Amino acid sequence: MIRPLLAATVFTLLAGPACADPFSVFGTYQLPDGDSHVRISDCGDGTPCGNVVWVNPASVPAGQTVDSLKDAKGAKVLGLKLLHGFERAAKDWRNGKIYDPRVGKTYQSRLKRRADGTLEVKGCLGPICQTQIWAPTP
Repeated sequence: MIRPLLAATVFTLLAGPACADPFSVFGTYQLPDGDSHVRISDCGDGTPCGNVVWVNPASVPAGQTVDSLKDAKGAKVLGLKLLHGFERAAKDWRNGKIYDPRVGKTYQSRLKRRADGTLEVKGCLGPICQTQIWAPTP
């Protein structure tokens, strides 16, 4: 009886670190285009909010600076809130909003930490979703 219990305990301890908590989405991530970093932190109610914390100077159009860069609606990009309004679901964060500063539109969104530490970010318009994988910044 001890051997199966010991084997199960060892397996759990070894397998535990390899399984990422899908709700542990907090941290700083690089967007797939490499042009910016988003820091996801607690909105104040335990849910995730994401703000732009870095913009690659090489991606800023000529004649502008990182500090003067604006989104499609005229708001400053640096510090802009891209993610908010999430609710904890069975296996991920759902019913949130993601803002696309390039076009000035907001979409339904889902977030989930993957086993490899990356973040799966979905933006949805009705039943059609687009998925991006955001890598944690070093």
